Amino acid sequence: MRPALPNRARGWSLPLVLVTYAVAMCGTTMPTALYPTLQDEYGLSTAVSTQLFAIYAVVVLAVLCVFGSLSDAIGRKPVMIFGLLASAASGILYATATDAPMLFIARIFSGICAGLVTGTATAYLTDLVSSSARGASISSVANMVGLGSGPALAAFLTYFFPAVPMIAFSVHAVLSGLCIVALSVIPDSVVHRSNRLKLTLPLVPRFALRDYCVGGLMTLGFAVMGGCTAMTSILVVRAFGITDLRLLGLIGSLIFVATTAGQKIGGKLVAQKVHLGFAGLAVGTVFIALAPRVDGHLGVGIYLLGLLVAGFSHGALFPAGLSIVLRRIELRHRASASSAFWVLGYALTALGALGLGWVGQLSGESMAVTYFGVFIALCSIACALVHRRLVRSGQTPLSP
Repeated sequence: MRPALPNRARGWSLPLVLVTYAVAMCGTTMPTALYPTLQDEYGLSTAVSTQLFAIYAVVVLAVLCVFGSLSDAIGRKPVMIFGLLASAASGILYATATDAPMLFIARIFSGICAGLVTGTATAYLTDLVSSSARGASISSVANMVGLGSGPALAAFLTYFFPAVPMIAFSVHAVLSGLCIVALSVIPDSVVHRSNRLKLTLPLVPRFALRDYCVGGLMTLGFAVMGGCTAMTSILVVRAFGITDLRLLGLIGSLIFVATTAGQKIGGKLVAQKVHLGFAGLAVGTVFIALAPRVDGHLGVGIYLLGLLVAGFSHGALFPAGLSIVLRRIELRHRASASSAFWVLGYALTALGALGLGWVGQLSGESMAVTYFGVFIALCSIACALVHRRLVRSGQTPLSP
């Protein structure tokens, strides 16, 4: 079953869905550069700050598990609109927050948005281009552009308009509303909808389970994304003494920029030689581990280099994994399968943030980052070995 969209509608739909996806994901990383400010204003510890990030990933995981296949039944547009409504609600709650519990509620709504939009937008875009490889590629870019713009946008708006508390979240709520209007004027890609609404866990058909295992190993970088997104601004302030909000925003966006570059530059190479992606992830996380052990500007430089290398490698790996998962999935199961892939990604995101926060509470932020980097480097080597064995034993080609 293919989406029956006229060429004109398809032409308008693709950029609007891309922009909508990016806007939705932008809101999820806006707090990243502001965590030190939130710590001071609301009295949050390092562990609580990382929990504030991780609760988002946990909610995303839960929503993907319960509603991951919803758009296969009722259409892509309604689910996207519900997600954007949750995004707008999150922005309003952030903008009006008076205590820490309100921040957590706002974060929960942000997670609902990401959980509804992530798998649905991936499926929507794949429907529009009728190619699992291209759909995975452009949806991954939209995802990372949105995630990467969040910290910088929040930091610069807060810096230039300090008299308006949480202005970035107010702006994002307005952008979410505009995206709802934009979605309302384009056609849905699911033209044959189910008469019975049945919520199921995001599943992959039995014939594609090996593809799911092979592609799933390539999500390891999400643990790095989760840990670094939750901890970077805190580490930069506490260990390196950088407090300029604009720099915090740019540094917070760096790993997402590197990930986007990895998708566009390294994706094809890594799709053929996956071990290079895992090797890069290991090297990047070793740099991240070493950085807190080095004083001054050199330590900052090593940390930034680690973010670049790890982000680039992650960006080259996970779209290739997603395209492998989706390459044999037909339209009516596509949202469910893409959501199943993102379940792995967000589970690792949550584990990375929570693990780094808990260890940081016990041993301090600097030592926690060192332990984290070494652990992920070892996991990268293990994943490369397991991936090679799976491919050889199942004769699974690396490219979609």
